[in-house]
Order: sequence, then structure tokens, then C-alpha cells
Amino acid sequence: MSKRMLINYLLFILIIIFTYIGINYPIREDQLINRSVITALKSQDITDIKIGTADATIQLQRQGNRWHLLSPVDWFANNIAAERLTTLVSIAPQSQLPRNEIDLSTLGLRIPKAVVTLNDKEFYFGDTNRIGNRRYLLLEPNVYLTDDVHFPFISQGLPGLADNRLLPPALELLQLQFSNFRLTREDSSWSSDRSEQNLPRIQQLVNNWQHKQASSIRPFDLSQMPLHKITATLQTQQSIEFHLLAIKPEIIIARPDLKLQYHFPDHQYYELLSLDQPAE
Repeated sequence: MSKRMLINYLLFILIIIFTYIGINYPIREDQLINRSVITALKSQDITDIKIGTADATIQLQRQGNRWHLLSPVDWFANNIAAERLTTLVSIAPQSQLPRNEIDLSTLGLRIPKAVVTLNDKEFYFGDTNRIGNRRYLLLEPNVYLTDDVHFPFISQGLPGLADNRLLPPALELLQLQFSNFRLTREDSSWSSDRSEQNLPRIQQLVNNWQHKQASSIRPFDLSQMPLHKITATLQTQQSIEFHLLAIKPEIIIARPDLKLQYHFPDHQYYELLSLDQPAE
């Protein structure tokens, strides 16, 4: 028998053996569960999030199927970022040791970089490990070494957790006042105070303020003087004031009350700030 035929014969025998094992000894569903996750909680169990850093304390709460910021501002949260935080309860550590066997100060856990509380579970974030992109995490009574996938956006603070839409659609918007025109809702339709009425453009401009997502959110730069102000009036008669800080090289629209500013590409000028048709 040639060497090639012998190899083929052995492979054939292995296929028969593995097929027999697969039929007679199937993998049970409970064997597929990752038993090394950091807690027994699931992401959907989390209803409250608290983030404490040297700079601020941020609190979020699940309200129905969305997340809401409670502190330091009362506003809509970035649902994707909040849900990503909840996955901390199911992270799979690469190693662990009892905390009383380790000098916490050598791992940056004596004074942690951040403390994240999910319901009643407190996670302390320490230093990163020099080998690979991993971080030390303290969850009593153990210290874990985990992939560093949560701290990068925790460190962004409020800008990384706020809804990146200017006026989320859950708000009942009644009026938008720009520098040279005003949009008003009557029943379910919108109109402007300009003599010419382009209803599709008007409706689209309102929709863009409610649905367009900023490319980034950053802390409000107090040194920038506004080009002009834009005021949104809600059905409750509450007013929200925006400052248009820049148009080029990008559009920057600030919310002074939230101490945040929203950045958009400059090509969205006609989508956010004008009723005129863009030049061809």
C-alpha cells in the first residue's frame, strides 16, 4: 500500500469515528454556555448604571427600551454606548486571583481609574497590562485581567454617553427658530414664516434635527462666540437654546445647558441650517 493510500485510508476511518461520536454523543446546550464569565447577570438584567471618575459622576437608568441620563444632566442617553456598558457583567476574564493575594497599588486599583456600578455590582478599573490590550479589573473578591473594551469609551465621559441627535424624536417639538426664519408645527404639519413655502424641504429640515446623528460630541468650548442662536420650543413650552459655533471646516452646534457641542460634516449645511436648495 502506498503512503498516499494509507493517509486517505486513515482519514476515512477518522471521519467514520467522528461521525459516530457526533450522532451518539451530541453536545448538550448547557455545554455551550461560557462558564467563565465574570458574573451570573445578563445585560438585560441591568437597569441602573453609575460611572465615577476623578472628573465626574454619571448616572443612567433604563426606561422602557431606552436609556436616559439622570446626572449630571437630564437628557437622552446614547443607547448603543449604554448597552455596551451592560456587557461588562458578562465579560470573560483571561485570569483571576483573590484580591487579598495581590498588592492593589501595583495594578492601579488602590486609586482606580473609574468605578462602574451596574445595579449593585461595583467594577473597579485599574491599569492596563503591558502585554496585550488588557486591563486589571476588581470585582470583589477577585482581581481579573480582561480585554480592555469598556474603559476607552468610559473615559470619554458625558460626550460618549449622550444621545448624538440634536432633538431626539421622543420630544414633542412645536417650533424651531433660526436666525432668519421660523418653523412652526400646526397639528401634524410644519410651515415656515417665509413667503415661499417648500413643504417637503421644511419637513425634511425638522426631520434632520430629530434624526441626524452627530459625527462626534465634545465638551462645550466656552471660548467660541456663537455665529447665531437657534431655539427649539417643545409642546410643554420648554425652550432649548443652541449656539451655532462654526460652519467650516465642520458644523458645530452647541448646547450650553448640557455643556456639549455636536459636530457634523460641513456638507450637511443645507440639511440642518437652510431652507434653500443646495446649488447644483
